[in-house]
Amino acid sequence: MKLKLPRIKRYKKQMTRYTSADFKHDSSLLPFSTAKTFFNLDFSSGVLRKGYGVRQHECVPKLAQRYWIYRLYSEEHNAYADQYIYQYSNGLLAWFDAFKHKEIYVSGLPFAPLDIINYRVNSKDVLLLSCEGRKLITWDGTALTEYDNSPGISSMAVHYERLFVTSRDERTKVYFSKNLDPTQWDISEDGGGFIELLDERGYLNKVVSFGNYLYIFRDHGISRVTAYGDQSEFSVVNMFVTAGRIFPSSITTCGNCIMFLASDGLYMFDGYNCVRTLTDITPSILPDNNCACAYYDGKYYLACKMNFADGKTVGCESSAAHKTNALIVYDPQSGEYSISRGLDISFMNTCSYNGEDYLMCCESGKSGVVERGASRFGQSLPSYWESGVTDMSAPDKIKYVTEILFCNDGGDDDVVLGVCADGVWYGLNVASADECAVKLNVSGRKFAFSLSTDGAKVNATPLCVKYNMY
Repeated sequence: MKLKLPRIKRYKKQMTRYTSADFKHDSSLLPFSTAKTFFNLDFSSGVLRKGYGVRQHECVPKLAQRYWIYRLYSEEHNAYADQYIYQYSNGLLAWFDAFKHKEIYVSGLPFAPLDIINYRVNSKDVLLLSCEGRKLITWDGTALTEYDNSPGISSMAVHYERLFVTSRDERTKVYFSKNLDPTQWDISEDGGGFIELLDERGYLNKVVSFGNYLYIFRDHGISRVTAYGDQSEFSVVNMFVTAGRIFPSSITTCGNCIMFLASDGLYMFDGYNCVRTLTDITPSILPDNNCACAYYDGKYYLACKMNFADGKTVGCESSAAHKTNALIVYDPQSGEYSISRGLDISFMNTCSYNGEDYLMCCESGKSGVVERGASRFGQSLPSYWESGVTDMSAPDKIKYVTEILFCNDGGDDDVVLGVCADGVWYGLNVASADECAVKLNVSGRKFAFSLSTDGAKVNATPLCVKYNMY
């Protein structure tokens, strides 16, 4: 009698590229290339690379909380120069005079957190300043002037040579200045005025000049103002309404669209239509108005709070005082994105220094610049990627995982390869190399896989899982 041995069938499951993440659906429903969770990684190139972090830079003082560029023409030097203006944690405002090469305090009195935009008044380059508790303030490089007849400003935008503002005191109104003069607010036919909107979209929180229109972002919707010249021809159209609350601190123009966060998701608005985006990760966002945002290098940067639901503590999360813990970097054109974890960013703004562009930020009270490489002022942040659960298309069969192949060319630290078989995790340290072939013998019906590293660099290629099945 011949002994009949079971026939061994050998298989491999090859991931073509790392594609996206899905924090919304059950992990057993996800494609192999889709992450159940990940952070401090970027897979826009198809491989896992470090995401974004923050480092100190000489272009911004270490204790600056906010930072702007003042584009100033100097008659003395007969030239334009970018003057760097910044607000310290004590509320004092200072600037670095690029002509005199020294720091100068604008005022000896502190301000609440400021919003600042550039403008030109009476043939002079000035800054328009607003903050809680103050009226409109201008600064011409020499003197501060406050205009008591202006509204208390919560946001402002220059649109067709008028300054439009939302009011902290009268939140159903948008005020506008006299044409060509943002310091004149007297209400008259040829002067300033206001637009009042009373409907279910709620209070008026932020104004944005985009294309040929002024858009008013409200608690629960968007209204569009046509305001080309004569105020008697101004008109208003309501564009969008949502049950969710729109958070003003998340709103910014991003090339051919406006991005914003609401309590019911992240939106792209092209001036006519609103579309939700990143719907598979937004359920993990804990939306509030403590977020910060910027548009830089073709990407939307959103600092917000996220619930990673893994019991881990990363970076700023060790402090109970943190208000954000995540930085989402999203390309509106390609749809690619990354998520950095462990950063408490409260402010971001683009700046230029020595001919190069940077994204300045304030993280946990210290200033720096955002750059690729998941680190926090020199301290590397841990990175993690975890797949969904797969049964290798054979739910009733026991599989034996024998080998996992991937490359980590350019990594500067070991990678921990995790294998989960029927709910039990196994971890293996893998040295960074051009080719990593990890031999193992783990059996089960359902599997998940993970990669993690504390290193500053990672360049992990898609996994290839070899397994046997009887």
